[in-house]
Amino acid sequence: MKLHHLLLLSLLAAPMAPAAMTVVQFDGGPQTLTGPGSMAVTGDLPVTYGTVSSYGLAAIPGGNPTVMSFAAPGLANSQGLTFTHGTPSPNTTGYTILMDVYYSSIPNYVSLLQLDNADDGDLFGRESGAIGISGSYSGTGFTANAWHRVAFTMSGAQDNMQIYVDGVLANGTTSPSAAGRYDLSDPTFLVFGDEDGETAAGYIGLFGFDDRAYSPLEIAALGGTSVIPEPAGATLLGGVAALGLLTRRRGARR
Repeated sequence: MKLHHLLLLSLLAAPMAPAAMTVVQFDGGPQTLTGPGSMAVTGDLPVTYGTVSSYGLAAIPGGNPTVMSFAAPGLANSQGLTFTHGTPSPNTTGYTILMDVYYSSIPNYVSLLQLDNADDGDLFGRESGAIGISGSYSGTGFTANAWHRVAFTMSGAQDNMQIYVDGVLANGTTSPSAAGRYDLSDPTFLVFGDEDGETAAGYIGLFGFDDRAYSPLEIAALGGTSVIPEPAGATLLGGVAALGLLTRRRGARR
């Protein structure tokens, strides 16, 4: 088990978190560490695997984990990463999607999610550092040449979305029109897909899905991409603080 997943696993272990959380790592292929979901490379999307340093990427604090490099996905549902959430009622309970991503270059639009697997992407980052959808873009933190932990939460009514970059709220909106667009009745959705090629080559180190919308406090505790849980996160998660301490001790011995 890679140390850079302990932050999400700590949240899973907390009393306030349900057992349905899926955490996927990318060590030689998408591998489910915990939870009912699964991920697979779709189509002939070119991917490779290597450590952060082997790709010459900005370092991840605390270590040198294995990540996946992917080419710019093709059109529509022909290429991308297909995630099967494996949960019975995300449209009732709400849901949270997390990913640790890195882009060496960000075009005017880059799709991060395509929930219906057929048409326009449903979450985009932009060259300006903004993130959002449908003309509602804000923030400046989604930058190139840096690792970012993106968190996307949707309420049970599917009309209140919150988008965070590195634990900080970048965009939040309430829209009745979002209900259909962000419905997860389909058991699968595409990561990085788009119907007209608004995609880019990049890297992913972690993916997570839970069938409830995390609170701003929980997202803040997850923070940005890291190998070792931050002290604030361990404090918030109470009963798992010892796990973070143990991780640091193990890291110090390596």
